[in-house]
Amino acid sequence: MSAELKNRIKGKPELWKAAESEEGGVELCWRETPGAQVYVVEKFDEAQQSFVKIARVQETEAPTYLDPDVVPGGVYRYRIVAKRKNPNGEVLRKRGAPVVATVSVSYSVELTKVKHPQFGVVYLEWEKDENADGYCINRRLAETKSTLPLAFVEGQELKFTDKTPVSGQIYFYCVQSFRRTTEDDELLFSHPGKEQMVVNLDRTEILRVKHAPDRKVTFFVRVTAGADSYLLLRSDHEDGPFKEVARTKSNTDLEITDRGKRGQREAFYAVRCMRCYEGEEYFGEMTKAIRVKY
Repeated sequence: MSAELKNRIKGKPELWKAAESEEGGVELCWRETPGAQVYVVEKFDEAQQSFVKIARVQETEAPTYLDPDVVPGGVYRYRIVAKRKNPNGEVLRKRGAPVVATVSVSYSVELTKVKHPQFGVVYLEWEKDENADGYCINRRLAETKSTLPLAFVEGQELKFTDKTPVSGQIYFYCVQSFRRTTEDDELLFSHPGKEQMVVNLDRTEILRVKHAPDRKVTFFVRVTAGADSYLLLRSDHEDGPFKEVARTKSNTDLEITDRGKRGQREAFYAVRCMRCYEGEEYFGEMTKAIRVKY
């Protein structure tokens, strides 16, 4: 083989690994390039808008390097330069292709308020991520394990109103912050915060009241999607307090009956629906109180 062929770098160095290390930092590994005497590790500097040298690795050393100078959520570009200095003083360089490495974000954004003031409306508020470009609101149904994006909020708006819940459904909400990378405007998300539950039960309605002998009164209610049963509440006063006096055994039983106490002339009644989830009972709003004379 001629001296000319010996004194050259054959091919370009190739980064086959640029990934976050369990010990912290970004681990780089590359394929050895015949003819190289030293490898220069370069990292793109956003301020200078160019690649800068961060390490030199001799050909006799393992072709790896751990870059500790990274932050959570950071996106970095690396490349490897193979170098050789020939006897005549000539310096040869072969640059490999840039490779992008992303460092995961270890923090999460937590919901600070989940209000369900009325049927079909959920108010959400969450804590601030100073470095976020925006937030993703996620929602899933209780019957599924898949969490899907519901909406994206740009900037540092820290609240969102969901007006799309369906009657009878149980929803779980969580929030993630996101940052935009310089590479193809990719979104880098934080971990999702803890899920918070909302039971969206519509308020049922009393359709008819039937009086019978012996101070017996029966209430007929409308079907409410998602309800497991209906509860009858009674009070001596229109403003309450109301206590449960009866409930249906199923959501298809639409009649609830009570009997007035001896000597009692009137009472006030209201109805609410109920849904049970994982052993807990969740209630819809009460109907408007109805005055019943015995």
